[in-house]
Amino acid sequence: MKLTTNTIIIIFGILALCVLALFPISVFAMPILQGRQNQADPQATIQAMVTQTTIALTLNAPTQTPPPPTATAIPATNTVAPTATTASTQAPTTYCDWMAFIKDVTIPDGTTLRPSETFTKTWRIKNRGTCTWTPDYTFVFSSGDQLGSTTSVRLPHYVAPGQTVDITISFTAPTAEGSYRGYWIMRNTSGALFGTGDKANAAIYVDIRVKNQVVTQIPPHGTVGGNLCYPSEFNPPMTLYFENAHTGERIQFAIPENQNIYSVLLPNGRYYAYAWAPGYELEGAYVHPDTHLMKSFFVEGGLTTPFINLCDWGPNPHGKGE
Repeated sequence: MKLTTNTIIIIFGILALCVLALFPISVFAMPILQGRQNQADPQATIQAMVTQTTIALTLNAPTQTPPPPTATAIPATNTVAPTATTASTQAPTTYCDWMAFIKDVTIPDGTTLRPSETFTKTWRIKNRGTCTWTPDYTFVFSSGDQLGSTTSVRLPHYVAPGQTVDITISFTAPTAEGSYRGYWIMRNTSGALFGTGDKANAAIYVDIRVKNQVVTQIPPHGTVGGNLCYPSEFNPPMTLYFENAHTGERIQFAIPENQNIYSVLLPNGRYYAYAWAPGYELEGAYVHPDTHLMKSFFVEGGLTTPFINLCDWGPNPHGKGE
């Protein structure tokens, strides 16, 4: 088909009319189309919000401490955990001066005596401390019933730690009936008192009962006396021993310096008598004049055994003759 100029003009005119017809429609449709483009899909919007929140939490959250490693079991050992120190693990308590009561050699506690009866009490005690007792240590009245005029006696000899010593005192029972107890304790050279017990401060005692009674048997004690013939111008302090010839039990008395005679009460029985002068290393004894062996003698209750003289002195212990 051959297009003429008129035909071409007609076609462009038609196209121009179409464009002009469509322009109002595009004007009204464009805002609607833009609103639809700008309106987000709800599901996409929610997904975007979750994604952004997750990213924000990831970026802003504090660094978490990694969980601790699983504890590894530690094998038990023999190491003992420290505990409070108990009395059994502590060092035992000790004192320089400390005594322990061993037994009553004579006059057990509760012995019944007659009013005004004289008697001899002997305690056996042990040096429980760490210091040696010297003859300058004294056994002194502490409290209770004194039972006579004696208030103190010196130790008869040195007593090393762990050794025992017999201490003897003569007493007189009161005139009134009843129970009586006198407490006695040790005193060192500084004047400090010490005794038994966990704190080394408890006294020991003599305990008797006094009662009027008809004498139906021989009294339990007799008196022994004699001379102390020490070979010197003066008699030094010494210890007087009376040893039971049958049991071997010894009763001892402290004799002060310059005392030339003695008189003591002893339980009934047969005895040997001898003395020792500490520091002079001499022993004196009651002996047979011919053999110079110790001679025994008998003590009878209520009677006096005189002339038990200790006049045979020497550096060696005396043997027993009978």
